[in-house]
Amino acid sequence: MSSDLPSDVHAVLTQLAEEGETAISGAEFDTARQAVATAETVSQHKLPECELRSQLLHGCEQVHTALDDGHPDAAAEYLRAMNRRLAAVADDSLSE
Repeated sequence: MSSDLPSDVHAVLTQLAEEGETAISGAEFDTARQAVATAETVSQHKLPECELRSQLLHGCEQVHTALDDGHPDAAAEYLRAMNRRLAAVADDSLSE
């Protein structure tokens, strides 16, 4: 795992993004908001200032906005993008 992203933090963020996407697909928007709020808090407190942190925080903000504006499909896509970004970080660390 990258030195910028401890394995436990990676696991939590991945789980939260997946939970948020699952909640959206089940129209459980409050649950999705809670998962995203937790992911935002974890990103703010557990990640150093870096591109990944900025991208995840941006994604969290966009999920909240999309849900507030009645666009759950867009919110789910942001969560999928966050998961892809987290997977890319994991893949990069495996190749080091």
